[in-house]
Amino acid sequence: MKIGFYQRAAVGLLIWLTALAARGELKVATLHPLLTDLAQQVGGDKVTVIGVVKAGTDVHHFSPSTRDMQAVSGADLVMASGKKLENYLGKLQDSLTGGQKLMEVGSSIPSLELSEAAQLMEAAGQGQAGHTHGGVDPHWWNSVENMQRATRVVAAAFAKADPANAAAYEANAAVYLKKLTDLRKWARQEISRIPPGQRTLATAHLSLGYFAKEFGFKLIPLQGLNPEVPATSQDVAAAIDTIRRSMVRAVFPEQGVNPKLLSKISQETGVVFGGELIADGNGTGPLATFTGLFEHNIREIVQALKAEP
Repeated sequence: MKIGFYQRAAVGLLIWLTALAARGELKVATLHPLLTDLAQQVGGDKVTVIGVVKAGTDVHHFSPSTRDMQAVSGADLVMASGKKLENYLGKLQDSLTGGQKLMEVGSSIPSLELSEAAQLMEAAGQGQAGHTHGGVDPHWWNSVENMQRATRVVAAAFAKADPANAAAYEANAAVYLKKLTDLRKWARQEISRIPPGQRTLATAHLSLGYFAKEFGFKLIPLQGLNPEVPATSQDVAAAIDTIRRSMVRAVFPEQGVNPKLLSKISQETGVVFGGELIADGNGTGPLATFTGLFEHNIREIVQALKAEP
């Protein structure tokens, strides 16, 4: 039986509508791997998420290519981490069309001033304080509470951009918020296995300030906020002295940061060389999601610092 023109048109329309529903009515481009995860959690099947910054990428040094800019041009909403992490936002903003919106998720989250972050640090010498003068800590995602704030903000932004699916975004956000609440409860239970006096994180750079503030840890960042700033011999000597005086149990390497310095300090002090932490939110595979990387970090920290059985 031959199919008439109107029947073919109807079939074509149905195929188009099916494809439209499959890809989502709202297109969102993300500039951080954890924002990709968050957009997918809140958007579900109502949103097409374009992860511009891929899992495993060095978020501090990413610079969008022409191809990346083209991908962004097809999005209704562009999600950036904010807090001055992306130094290319001005250029990107200028390239957006009138209908596109740029959203700095971190701008809605209370900032941890670097002077405040320094207060979480064990006194490791004047050199370390020099690395934290002025500005804010951009690593807001290392906090469950902050990710909950971000979830609410993203759900509201999606609902505003796509009112027809507002109820779906609200429902998805509620499910994810419950998951984050359970994660925070689990984290506190695990951390309770670490004696309060041993809750010190010796890492390469100051990237876990929000985590430390939320869960009650002290910090010893050997290279301040920026791991590219070489630690001087005085910085290293002061850190070693602090590790010994504070009876630190372990030092923790970070993904993407050369572990040579921490390995040397571990050898000189005899403290445990802990498992690698993912501080910049750029894990891969199952660690590319916030819950995956957060669970990983908690397990590594607790394993190295917990009281002996």
